[in-house]
Amino acid sequence: MTEHIVNGNKTAGIKPQTLEDKEIKSDTNFLPPTPPSSVSDNTDSDDLDLGAVPKTVRREGRKILPPIPDSETEAEMSASIISKQNTMTGGSCSGQTKLEYILMNEYNMVRKHKLPGVYVIPSALSPLIWNGVIFIRQGLYQGAVFRFNLNIPENYPNGDCPRVFFEHLVFHPVIDSKFGELDVKREFKKWRRNGNFLWQVLMYVRRIFFKIDPKCPSNTEAAELYENNMEEFKKKVEDSVKCSKEVLYNPIESNDAHMIRFTPLEETTHEEAKTDMLTRKGHRSDVLSDPYKKNGLSWLKPGSTQIFSVEDSGTQ
Repeated sequence: MTEHIVNGNKTAGIKPQTLEDKEIKSDTNFLPPTPPSSVSDNTDSDDLDLGAVPKTVRREGRKILPPIPDSETEAEMSASIISKQNTMTGGSCSGQTKLEYILMNEYNMVRKHKLPGVYVIPSALSPLIWNGVIFIRQGLYQGAVFRFNLNIPENYPNGDCPRVFFEHLVFHPVIDSKFGELDVKREFKKWRRNGNFLWQVLMYVRRIFFKIDPKCPSNTEAAELYENNMEEFKKKVEDSVKCSKEVLYNPIESNDAHMIRFTPLEETTHEEAKTDMLTRKGHRSDVLSDPYKKNGLSWLKPGSTQIFSVEDSGTQ
């Protein structure tokens, strides 16, 4: 099973922090995909029932990926954000304080409704910049790990829509080949206060890798190959995926304490924790003595990025 270290922590879990935190806190549910929710990380499609969350009782040992928010959940998220933003209306606090409150509220909503494979954390230097990374586990871009920045306007949410820049160039019809900017405006032609939110932008970032639309492209070469020469398009995509893996562990020169960094797994440092994770499943008494411990199976097939879920026979 492929393992990484993010900012010195095992990718068994980093939980993004709020704007008020000063350090990244470890969790047991970070990389690979966000574990604590309830449905498989399937390819994003309008034909899927995105709200089909099983209502059966979860059993110990089954690992299930978080759901993509359905229409009812989206409405709930939007209403919650609008309600909390309205509490700031007419207050005596400054515009900057209101903006930070709004961004903190939106970030907490992103944390609450975990988006499969997408992880963001506000920059330690500015709340208007969110550092992000997306793990692609299915489709043409399977296996890719793309870092990106979400840039938020100073007059948010009354101004233009946020902008998304990928750290390394990604071969895709809607991603600019020179600057790595995603064409967010094709999805949000006019940013609407109380109608559009940052979590929707992150959903769009995820969706473009599963539903490729070559119309009105930012990268004409990618669009033409996608429509007329799929084999060549796949080769270019494979190069992007390969590049994302090659630069994954490269040092990043930045004084941003919240910059997402990856370091290879060091056996001498993490062998004890790794051994505990692999052997704990056999000790069912742990669950009885400590209800907060979770025993189960791996998220990924060893040596690949293929997702699988197997029923734990010990729970039957």
